[in-house]
Amino acid sequence: MKDFVLLPEALVAAAAVIVLAAGRLGWISPGARRSLPAVVALVTLVALAVELWAGATLGTYFSGGLVQDRFALFAKAAVLLTVTIAFAVVDWTAEDSLTIGLAMPLVATFGVMVAASAGDLVALWAGLELAAAAAVVMVALRRPDLALRLLVTGGVASAMLLTGLAFLYASAGTSSLATMRAVLFSGAPTMALAIPVFLVISGLAVRAALAPFQLASIPASLGASPLGAGLVLGLVAAAAATVAIKLLAALTPIPAVYSTYLEVVAALAMVGGGAAALAAQSPRARLAYLAAGQIGWVAAGLVTHYRSGLGGSLFLLGAFVVAATCGPAVMGRAEGGEHGLAGMGVLRPARAAGLALAMLSLAGAPPLAGFFGEFAVAAALAQSGHFALLALGVLGTALSLASVVGTLRTMYVQSPPDEARRTTRLPVLTGLSSFGAVAFCVVIAIYGILSSPILGLADQGAEALGLR
Repeated sequence: MKDFVLLPEALVAAAAVIVLAAGRLGWISPGARRSLPAVVALVTLVALAVELWAGATLGTYFSGGLVQDRFALFAKAAVLLTVTIAFAVVDWTAEDSLTIGLAMPLVATFGVMVAASAGDLVALWAGLELAAAAAVVMVALRRPDLALRLLVTGGVASAMLLTGLAFLYASAGTSSLATMRAVLFSGAPTMALAIPVFLVISGLAVRAALAPFQLASIPASLGASPLGAGLVLGLVAAAAATVAIKLLAALTPIPAVYSTYLEVVAALAMVGGGAAALAAQSPRARLAYLAAGQIGWVAAGLVTHYRSGLGGSLFLLGAFVVAATCGPAVMGRAEGGEHGLAGMGVLRPARAAGLALAMLSLAGAPPLAGFFGEFAVAAALAQSGHFALLALGVLGTALSLASVVGTLRTMYVQSPPDEARRTTRLPVLTGLSSFGAVAFCVVIAIYGILSSPILGLADQGAEALGLR
Protein backbone atom coordinates (compact mmCIF):
# COMPACT_ATOMS: atom_id res chain seq x y z
CA MET A 1 0.00 0.00 0.00
CA LYS A 2 2.97 2.29 0.46
CA ASP A 3 3.13 2.83 -3.30
CA PHE A 4 -0.35 4.41 -3.21
CA VAL A 5 0.12 6.75 -0.24
CA LEU A 6 0.65 9.85 -2.39
CA LEU A 7 -1.92 8.81 -5.01
CA PRO A 8 -4.67 11.08 -3.51
CA GLU A 9 -2.45 14.15 -3.94
CA ALA A 10 -1.64 13.05 -7.48
CA LEU A 11 -5.32 12.58 -8.36
CA VAL A 12 -6.29 15.99 -6.99
CA ALA A 13 -3.41 17.83 -8.70
CA ALA A 14 -3.94 16.03 -12.02
CA ALA A 15 -7.68 16.74 -11.98
CA ALA A 16 -7.02 20.45 -11.40
CA VAL A 17 -4.55 20.65 -14.29
CA ILE A 18 -6.75 18.67 -16.67
CA VAL A 19 -9.86 20.74 -15.92
CA LEU A 20 -7.98 24.02 -16.38
CA ALA A 21 -6.33 22.87 -19.62
CA ALA A 22 -9.58 21.49 -21.03
CA GLY A 23 -11.43 24.72 -20.27
CA ARG A 24 -8.66 26.88 -21.71
CA LEU A 25 -8.35 24.86 -24.92
CA GLY A 26 -12.10 24.46 -25.43
CA TRP A 27 -12.12 20.70 -25.17
CA ILE A 28 -15.30 20.56 -23.09
CA SER A 29 -18.53 20.15 -25.08
CA PRO A 30 -21.86 21.47 -23.76
CA GLY A 31 -22.92 17.95 -22.86
CA ALA A 32 -19.69 17.29 -21.01
CA ARG A 33 -20.04 20.55 -19.09
CA ARG A 34 -23.25 19.31 -17.51
CA SER A 35 -21.61 16.14 -16.23
CA LEU A 36 -18.18 17.61 -15.38
CA PRO A 37 -19.00 18.48 -11.72
CA ALA A 38 -20.15 14.92 -11.11
CA VAL A 39 -16.98 13.53 -12.71
CA VAL A 40 -14.70 15.75 -10.63
CA ALA A 41 -16.65 14.93 -7.46
CA LEU A 42 -16.16 11.24 -8.29
CA VAL A 43 -12.41 11.79 -8.66
CA THR A 44 -12.17 13.40 -5.22
CA LEU A 45 -14.32 10.63 -3.77
CA VAL A 46 -11.90 8.04 -5.20
CA ALA A 47 -9.01 10.04 -3.74
CA LEU A 48 -10.76 9.93 -0.35
CA ALA A 49 -11.21 6.16 -0.61
CA VAL A 50 -7.53 5.69 -1.49
CA GLU A 51 -6.51 7.94 1.39
CA LEU A 52 -8.55 5.92 3.88
CA TRP A 53 -7.18 2.66 2.46
CA ALA A 54 -3.50 3.45 1.96
CA GLY A 55 -3.08 6.54 4.14
CA ALA A 56 -2.63 4.52 7.32
CA THR A 57 0.74 3.37 5.98
CA LEU A 58 3.32 5.50 7.74
CA GLY A 59 6.37 6.84 5.94
CA THR A 60 8.44 9.84 4.88
CA TYR A 61 9.03 11.13 1.36
CA PHE A 62 11.25 13.65 -0.40
CA SER A 63 13.98 13.46 2.25
CA GLY A 64 11.51 14.14 5.04
CA GLY A 65 9.75 17.01 3.30
CA LEU A 66 6.45 15.10 3.38
CA VAL A 67 5.38 12.82 6.21
CA GLN A 68 2.45 10.43 6.19
CA ASP A 69 1.14 9.89 9.72
CA ARG A 70 -2.17 9.74 11.58
CA PHE A 71 -2.41 13.52 11.64
CA ALA A 72 -2.00 13.76 7.87
CA LEU A 73 -4.53 10.96 7.38
CA PHE A 74 -7.18 12.73 9.46
CA ALA A 75 -6.65 16.19 7.94
CA LYS A 76 -6.47 14.99 4.34
CA ALA A 77 -9.54 12.76 4.71
CA ALA A 78 -11.50 15.69 6.15
CA VAL A 79 -10.62 18.07 3.33
CA LEU A 80 -11.23 15.47 0.60
CA LEU A 81 -14.67 14.72 2.04
CA THR A 82 -15.36 18.45 2.21
CA VAL A 83 -14.48 19.22 -1.39
CA THR A 84 -16.44 16.20 -2.65
CA ILE A 85 -19.59 17.45 -0.92
CA ALA A 86 -18.94 21.03 -2.06
CA PHE A 87 -18.77 19.99 -5.72
CA ALA A 88 -22.01 18.07 -5.34
CA VAL A 89 -24.02 20.64 -3.38
CA VAL A 90 -23.09 23.88 -5.17
CA ASP A 91 -25.54 25.56 -7.53
CA TRP A 92 -23.33 25.94 -10.60
CA THR A 93 -25.65 28.54 -12.13
CA ALA A 94 -24.53 30.89 -9.34
CA GLU A 95 -20.82 30.41 -10.12
CA ASP A 96 -18.80 32.61 -12.47
CA SER A 97 -16.84 29.87 -14.26
CA LEU A 98 -17.34 26.13 -14.29
CA THR A 99 -13.76 25.12 -15.04
CA ILE A 100 -12.10 27.61 -12.69
CA GLY A 101 -14.78 26.91 -10.09
CA LEU A 102 -13.79 23.25 -10.23
CA ALA A 103 -10.03 23.71 -10.52
CA MET A 104 -9.41 26.23 -7.76
CA PRO A 105 -11.03 24.17 -4.96
CA LEU A 106 -8.88 21.27 -6.15
CA VAL A 107 -5.77 23.47 -5.94
CA ALA A 108 -6.77 24.64 -2.46
CA THR A 109 -7.39 21.05 -1.40
CA PHE A 110 -3.97 20.06 -2.69
CA GLY A 111 -2.47 22.90 -0.67
CA VAL A 112 -4.14 21.73 2.55
CA MET A 113 -2.96 18.18 1.86
CA VAL A 114 0.63 19.37 1.40
CA ALA A 115 0.46 21.34 4.66
CA ALA A 116 -1.01 18.34 6.50
CA SER A 117 1.85 16.10 5.34
CA ALA A 118 4.57 18.74 5.71
CA GLY A 119 7.69 17.59 7.47
CA ASP A 120 9.51 20.90 7.35
CA LEU A 121 8.85 24.63 7.37
CA VAL A 122 9.08 25.01 3.58
CA ALA A 123 6.27 22.54 2.87
CA LEU A 124 4.11 24.14 5.56
CA TRP A 125 4.45 27.56 3.95
CA ALA A 126 4.00 26.25 0.39
CA GLY A 127 0.77 24.40 1.20
CA LEU A 128 -0.78 27.43 2.90
CA GLU A 129 0.17 29.81 0.09
CA LEU A 130 -1.21 27.46 -2.57
CA ALA A 131 -4.60 27.33 -0.84
CA ALA A 132 -4.64 31.11 -0.36
CA ALA A 133 -3.75 31.78 -4.01
CA ALA A 134 -6.64 29.59 -5.18
CA ALA A 135 -9.06 31.61 -3.04
CA VAL A 136 -7.78 34.89 -4.53
CA VAL A 137 -8.45 33.57 -8.05
CA MET A 138 -12.01 32.60 -7.11
CA VAL A 139 -12.73 36.02 -5.62
CA ALA A 140 -11.19 37.79 -8.65
CA LEU A 141 -13.72 36.19 -11.00
CA ARG A 142 -16.49 38.36 -9.55
CA ARG A 143 -14.80 41.14 -7.57
CA PRO A 144 -11.27 42.00 -8.79
CA ASP A 145 -11.11 44.90 -6.33
CA LEU A 146 -11.73 42.65 -3.35
CA ALA A 147 -9.33 40.07 -4.76
CA LEU A 148 -6.60 42.73 -4.95
CA ARG A 149 -7.32 43.71 -1.36
CA LEU A 150 -7.15 40.07 -0.32
CA LEU A 151 -3.93 39.61 -2.26
CA VAL A 152 -2.24 42.59 -0.60
CA THR A 153 -3.35 41.53 2.87
CA GLY A 154 -2.25 37.99 2.13
CA GLY A 155 1.14 39.31 1.02
CA VAL A 156 1.55 41.04 4.36
CA ALA A 157 0.54 37.84 6.17
CA SER A 158 2.96 35.81 4.07
CA ALA A 159 5.77 38.28 4.81
CA MET A 160 5.14 37.99 8.56
CA LEU A 161 4.96 34.22 8.30
CA LEU A 162 8.16 33.91 6.28
CA THR A 163 10.04 36.27 8.57
CA GLY A 164 8.96 34.34 11.63
CA LEU A 165 9.77 30.97 10.07
CA ALA A 166 13.22 32.24 9.02
CA PHE A 167 14.00 33.28 12.59
CA LEU A 168 12.76 29.94 13.90
CA TYR A 169 15.00 28.16 11.43
CA ALA A 170 17.96 30.28 12.52
CA SER A 171 17.23 29.67 16.21
CA ALA A 172 16.75 25.90 15.93
CA GLY A 173 19.30 25.34 13.17
CA THR A 174 16.91 23.12 11.21
CA SER A 175 13.76 23.34 9.09
CA SER A 176 12.58 19.85 10.07
CA LEU A 177 9.64 19.98 12.48
CA ALA A 178 10.63 16.77 14.27
CA THR A 179 14.24 17.87 14.69
CA MET A 180 13.15 21.35 15.80
CA ARG A 181 11.00 19.83 18.53
CA ALA A 182 13.94 17.71 19.75
CA VAL A 183 16.28 20.72 19.75
CA LEU A 184 13.84 22.93 21.68
CA PHE A 185 13.57 20.41 24.51
CA SER A 186 17.01 21.54 25.56
CA GLY A 187 16.27 25.22 24.91
CA ALA A 188 14.66 27.96 26.97
CA PRO A 189 11.97 30.52 26.09
CA THR A 190 13.59 33.82 25.12
CA MET A 191 12.52 37.06 23.48
CA ALA A 192 14.49 36.02 20.40
CA LEU A 193 12.03 33.12 20.01
CA ALA A 194 8.90 34.94 21.20
CA ILE A 195 9.09 37.66 18.53
CA PRO A 196 9.24 35.33 15.48
CA VAL A 197 6.47 33.17 16.96
CA PHE A 198 4.41 36.34 17.41
CA LEU A 199 4.91 37.09 13.69
CA VAL A 200 3.98 33.55 12.68
CA ILE A 201 0.79 33.50 14.74
CA SER A 202 -0.21 36.93 13.43
CA GLY A 203 0.30 35.81 9.83
CA LEU A 204 -1.73 32.66 10.39
CA ALA A 205 -4.48 34.66 12.12
CA VAL A 206 -4.81 36.86 9.03
CA ARG A 207 -5.01 33.81 6.77
CA ALA A 208 -7.58 32.11 9.00
CA ALA A 209 -9.82 35.23 9.16
CA LEU A 210 -9.58 35.32 12.94
CA ALA A 211 -11.11 38.37 14.60
CA PRO A 212 -9.90 41.11 14.50
CA PHE A 213 -7.70 40.09 11.55
CA GLN A 214 -10.50 39.43 9.02
CA LEU A 215 -10.61 42.95 7.53
CA ALA A 216 -9.90 41.58 4.04
CA SER A 217 -11.09 37.97 4.25
CA ILE A 218 -14.68 38.58 5.35
CA PRO A 219 -15.43 41.30 2.73
CA ALA A 220 -13.82 39.11 0.06
CA SER A 221 -16.03 36.18 1.02
CA LEU A 222 -19.13 38.41 0.88
CA GLY A 223 -18.29 39.54 -2.65
CA ALA A 224 -17.28 36.14 -4.01
CA SER A 225 -19.46 33.43 -5.50
CA PRO A 226 -20.88 30.85 -3.06
CA LEU A 227 -18.06 28.39 -3.73
CA GLY A 228 -15.50 31.21 -3.64
CA ALA A 229 -16.78 32.21 -0.21
CA GLY A 230 -16.40 28.60 0.90
CA LEU A 231 -12.76 28.63 -0.16
CA VAL A 232 -12.00 31.81 1.77
CA LEU A 233 -13.91 30.87 4.91
CA GLY A 234 -13.27 27.13 4.93
CA LEU A 235 -10.34 25.71 3.01
CA VAL A 236 -7.92 28.62 3.51
CA ALA A 237 -8.77 28.84 7.21
CA ALA A 238 -8.32 25.06 7.47
CA ALA A 239 -4.90 25.34 5.80
CA ALA A 240 -3.87 28.05 8.29
CA ALA A 241 -5.15 26.01 11.24
CA THR A 242 -3.32 22.92 9.96
CA VAL A 243 -0.06 24.87 9.77
CA ALA A 244 -0.67 26.26 13.27
CA ILE A 245 -1.29 22.82 14.78
CA LYS A 246 1.81 21.28 13.22
CA LEU A 247 4.04 24.22 14.04
CA LEU A 248 2.88 24.67 17.63
CA ALA A 249 3.25 20.93 18.20
CA ALA A 250 6.95 21.42 17.40
CA LEU A 251 7.08 24.38 19.81
CA THR A 252 5.40 22.63 22.77
CA PRO A 253 8.72 22.30 24.67
CA ILE A 254 8.61 26.10 25.12
CA PRO A 255 4.89 27.04 25.39
CA ALA A 256 5.71 30.32 27.12
CA VAL A 257 6.72 31.90 23.81
CA TYR A 258 3.22 31.60 22.30
CA SER A 259 0.55 30.73 24.88
CA THR A 260 -0.31 34.25 26.09
CA TYR A 261 -0.59 35.84 22.65
CA LEU A 262 -2.50 32.87 21.26
CA GLU A 263 -4.88 33.02 24.21
CA VAL A 264 -5.66 36.68 23.43
CA VAL A 265 -6.21 35.91 19.74
CA ALA A 266 -8.51 32.97 20.53
CA ALA A 267 -10.55 35.04 23.00
CA LEU A 268 -11.01 37.88 20.52
CA ALA A 269 -12.03 35.45 17.80
CA MET A 270 -14.58 33.54 19.88
CA VAL A 271 -16.29 36.57 21.42
CA GLY A 272 -15.84 38.87 18.44
CA GLY A 273 -17.12 36.28 15.98
CA GLY A 274 -20.23 35.61 18.05
CA ALA A 275 -20.96 39.30 18.60
CA ALA A 276 -20.46 40.15 14.92
CA ALA A 277 -22.70 37.25 13.87
CA LEU A 278 -25.43 38.53 16.19
CA ALA A 279 -25.16 42.03 14.70
CA ALA A 280 -24.97 40.90 11.06
CA GLN A 281 -28.01 41.47 8.85
CA SER A 282 -26.90 39.40 5.84
CA PRO A 283 -27.05 35.59 6.10
CA ARG A 284 -23.72 35.29 4.20
CA ALA A 285 -22.08 37.69 6.67
CA ARG A 286 -23.58 35.84 9.62
CA LEU A 287 -22.20 32.56 8.34
CA ALA A 288 -18.77 34.16 7.86
CA TYR A 289 -18.64 35.47 11.42
CA LEU A 290 -19.84 32.15 12.82
CA ALA A 291 -16.91 30.53 11.02
CA ALA A 292 -14.53 33.13 12.45
CA GLY A 293 -15.84 32.40 15.94
CA GLN A 294 -15.41 28.66 15.64
CA ILE A 295 -11.88 28.85 14.26
CA GLY A 296 -11.20 30.78 17.46
CA TRP A 297 -12.16 27.62 19.37
CA VAL A 298 -9.62 25.71 17.28
CA ALA A 299 -6.99 28.24 18.33
CA ALA A 300 -8.09 27.94 21.95
CA GLY A 301 -7.31 24.22 21.95
CA LEU A 302 -3.73 25.00 20.95
CA VAL A 303 -3.25 27.16 24.06
CA THR A 304 -3.27 24.03 26.25
CA HIS A 305 -0.13 22.59 24.52
CA TYR A 306 -1.29 19.09 25.50
CA ARG A 307 -2.48 16.20 23.36
CA SER A 308 -6.07 16.46 24.57
CA GLY A 309 -6.28 20.09 23.53
CA LEU A 310 -4.68 19.64 20.12
CA GLY A 311 -6.73 16.50 19.53
CA GLY A 312 -9.90 18.46 20.29
CA SER A 313 -8.76 21.22 17.93
CA LEU A 314 -8.12 18.69 15.17
CA PHE A 315 -11.54 17.10 15.67
CA LEU A 316 -13.20 20.52 15.61
CA LEU A 317 -11.20 21.49 12.52
CA GLY A 318 -12.74 18.56 10.64
CA ALA A 319 -16.26 19.69 11.57
CA PHE A 320 -15.39 23.30 10.82
CA VAL A 321 -14.01 22.79 7.32
CA VAL A 322 -17.08 20.83 6.20
CA ALA A 323 -19.57 23.42 7.52
CA ALA A 324 -17.61 26.56 6.60
CA THR A 325 -16.79 25.41 3.06
CA CYS A 326 -20.13 23.88 2.14
CA GLY A 327 -22.34 26.34 4.07
CA PRO A 328 -22.06 29.18 1.52
CA ALA A 329 -22.47 26.66 -1.31
CA VAL A 330 -25.69 25.23 0.11
CA MET A 331 -26.96 28.77 0.77
CA GLY A 332 -26.56 29.63 -2.91
CA ARG A 333 -27.49 33.06 -4.20
CA ALA A 334 -29.59 34.37 -1.27
CA GLU A 335 -29.92 37.86 -2.73
CA GLY A 336 -31.83 40.41 -0.70
CA GLY A 337 -30.17 39.77 2.64
CA GLU A 338 -32.07 37.81 5.25
CA HIS A 339 -35.30 38.09 3.25
CA GLY A 340 -33.66 36.13 0.43
CA LEU A 341 -34.03 33.02 2.58
CA ALA A 342 -37.72 33.59 3.38
CA GLY A 343 -39.68 30.38 3.02
CA MET A 344 -36.61 28.35 2.03
CA GLY A 345 -37.69 25.59 4.40
CA VAL A 346 -40.82 25.11 2.29
CA LEU A 347 -39.37 25.72 -1.17
CA ARG A 348 -36.03 23.93 -0.78
CA PRO A 349 -36.27 21.75 2.36
CA ALA A 350 -33.01 19.84 1.76
CA ARG A 351 -30.94 22.98 1.20
CA ALA A 352 -32.63 24.76 4.08
CA ALA A 353 -31.81 21.83 6.36
CA GLY A 354 -28.21 21.88 5.13
CA LEU A 355 -27.84 25.61 5.80
CA ALA A 356 -29.46 25.27 9.21
CA LEU A 357 -27.16 22.40 10.18
CA ALA A 358 -24.09 24.27 8.90
CA MET A 359 -24.91 27.38 10.92
CA LEU A 360 -25.86 25.43 14.03
CA SER A 361 -22.67 23.36 13.86
CA LEU A 362 -20.54 26.50 13.45
CA ALA A 363 -22.40 28.05 16.38
CA GLY A 364 -21.71 24.99 18.56
CA ALA A 365 -25.28 23.77 18.97
CA PRO A 366 -25.77 20.26 20.42
CA PRO A 367 -25.79 17.50 19.30
CA LEU A 368 -23.89 18.49 16.15
CA ALA A 369 -20.20 18.06 15.41
CA GLY A 370 -19.33 21.66 16.26
CA PHE A 371 -20.72 21.22 19.75
CA PHE A 372 -18.72 18.06 20.46
CA GLY A 373 -15.56 19.70 19.09
CA GLU A 374 -16.02 22.78 21.25
CA PHE A 375 -16.84 20.56 24.23
CA ALA A 376 -13.59 18.61 23.74
CA VAL A 377 -11.62 21.86 23.58
CA ALA A 378 -13.49 23.20 26.62
CA ALA A 379 -12.63 20.09 28.63
CA ALA A 380 -8.96 20.51 27.72
CA LEU A 381 -9.08 24.18 28.72
CA ALA A 382 -10.59 23.27 32.09
CA GLN A 383 -7.99 20.56 32.69
CA SER A 384 -5.16 22.99 31.90
CA GLY A 385 -6.58 25.74 34.12
CA HIS A 386 -7.56 28.24 31.39
CA PHE A 387 -10.90 29.07 32.99
CA ALA A 388 -11.00 32.70 31.81
CA LEU A 389 -10.56 31.65 28.19
CA LEU A 390 -13.19 28.94 28.68
CA ALA A 391 -15.68 31.49 30.04
CA LEU A 392 -15.11 33.78 27.07
CA GLY A 393 -15.57 30.84 24.72
CA VAL A 394 -18.91 29.99 26.32
CA LEU A 395 -19.96 33.63 25.95
CA GLY A 396 -19.00 33.58 22.28
CA THR A 397 -20.95 30.37 21.71
CA ALA A 398 -24.03 31.85 23.40
CA LEU A 399 -23.85 34.89 21.12
CA SER A 400 -23.41 32.64 18.07
CA LEU A 401 -26.41 30.50 18.99
CA ALA A 402 -28.55 33.59 19.50
CA SER A 403 -27.56 34.88 16.06
CA VAL A 404 -28.70 31.71 14.29
CA VAL A 405 -32.24 32.01 15.64
CA GLY A 406 -33.04 34.88 13.27
CA THR A 407 -31.95 32.94 10.19
CA LEU A 408 -33.89 29.85 11.24
CA ARG A 409 -37.00 31.95 11.83
CA THR A 410 -36.68 33.47 8.36
CA MET A 411 -36.28 30.11 6.64
CA TYR A 412 -38.98 28.19 8.49
CA VAL A 413 -41.49 30.72 9.85
CA GLN A 414 -41.73 33.54 7.31
CA SER A 415 -43.94 32.98 4.29
CA PRO A 416 -42.23 32.10 0.99
CA PRO A 417 -42.24 34.65 -1.83
CA ASP A 418 -44.98 34.61 -4.44
CA GLU A 419 -44.68 32.42 -7.52
CA ALA A 420 -43.10 35.07 -9.75
CA ARG A 421 -40.40 35.95 -7.22
CA ARG A 422 -39.89 32.27 -6.47
CA THR A 423 -38.97 31.63 -10.10
CA THR A 424 -36.48 34.49 -10.07
CA ARG A 425 -34.83 33.61 -6.79
CA LEU A 426 -34.82 29.85 -6.98
CA PRO A 427 -33.62 28.49 -10.33
CA VAL A 428 -34.06 24.82 -11.09
CA LEU A 429 -31.27 22.82 -9.50
CA THR A 430 -29.65 19.71 -10.93
CA GLY A 431 -30.14 16.28 -9.47
CA LEU A 432 -26.51 16.32 -8.31
CA SER A 433 -27.06 19.53 -6.35
CA SER A 434 -30.18 18.17 -4.67
CA PHE A 435 -28.37 14.94 -3.82
CA GLY A 436 -25.40 16.94 -2.52
CA ALA A 437 -27.64 18.87 -0.13
CA VAL A 438 -28.95 15.62 1.33
CA ALA A 439 -25.43 14.18 1.53
CA PHE A 440 -24.24 17.31 3.32
CA CYS A 441 -26.97 16.96 5.95
CA VAL A 442 -26.07 13.30 6.44
CA VAL A 443 -22.36 14.02 6.86
CA ILE A 444 -22.96 16.82 9.38
CA ALA A 445 -25.29 14.58 11.37
CA ILE A 446 -23.04 11.48 11.25
CA TYR A 447 -19.98 13.48 12.32
CA GLY A 448 -21.82 14.37 15.50
CA ILE A 449 -23.27 10.89 16.05
CA LEU A 450 -19.84 9.25 15.63
CA SER A 451 -18.05 11.97 17.57
CA SER A 452 -16.50 9.55 20.06
CA PRO A 453 -14.62 7.32 17.56
CA ILE A 454 -13.72 10.32 15.38
CA LEU A 455 -12.35 12.13 18.43
CA GLY A 456 -10.28 9.04 19.11
CA LEU A 457 -8.80 9.28 15.61
CA ALA A 458 -8.07 12.97 16.16
CA ASP A 459 -6.33 12.09 19.42
CA GLN A 460 -4.17 9.61 17.49
CA GLY A 461 -3.36 12.42 15.08
CA ALA A 462 -2.21 14.62 17.95
CA GLU A 463 -0.15 11.74 19.32
CA ALA A 464 1.53 11.35 15.92
CA LEU A 465 2.87 14.91 16.34
CA GLY A 466 4.75 13.77 19.45
CA LEU A 467 2.33 15.17 22.05
CA ARG A 468 1.69 13.53 25.39
